[in-house]
Amino acid sequence: MQQFYLAIIGKARHGYGVVFPDLPGCTSFGMTVLEAARNAHVAAQGHVAVTQEYGEKLPKARSPEEIPYDPEIKEEARLLILVETGEEPVRVNISLPASALEALDRTARELSLTRSGAIAHLAFAREASAKSARSTRSGRAQNTNKRRQKLAKAK
Repeated sequence: MQQFYLAIIGKARHGYGVVFPDLPGCTSFGMTVLEAARNAHVAAQGHVAVTQEYGEKLPKARSPEEIPYDPEIKEEARLLILVETGEEPVRVNISLPASALEALDRTARELSLTRSGAIAHLAFAREASAKSARSTRSGRAQNTNKRRQKLAKAK
């Protein structure tokens, strides 16, 4: 199942912070608004995955119209972030080289997650990164095609 959560991007001292009014404790950051927006998806998805992993109920997402403006936040953007909200976690058995398991454990500690939470976080981050790269490549291809058309008309 999928659900939209509102992300509010606000100007911070050295970049842009992201808060989710309906996901208490879930925050993110980026040096630009675009980077903050990309990081927002990873943060929300990770937050939801960990919440579900611990058997806690997800807060209901309100519509953007129901969420008031906070005068303490210098809002730059409001985005609806789509997150996957799964049912029961699925137990899997995996085999990893010892060095990969050590790297996974270090990553989990750095993110304050369990191994399962770290795997989910890394998978969603990779997916978001791949989507962003595809979108960027697609945009470049469209710009290249437009330039070619202009050159052809100029001849």
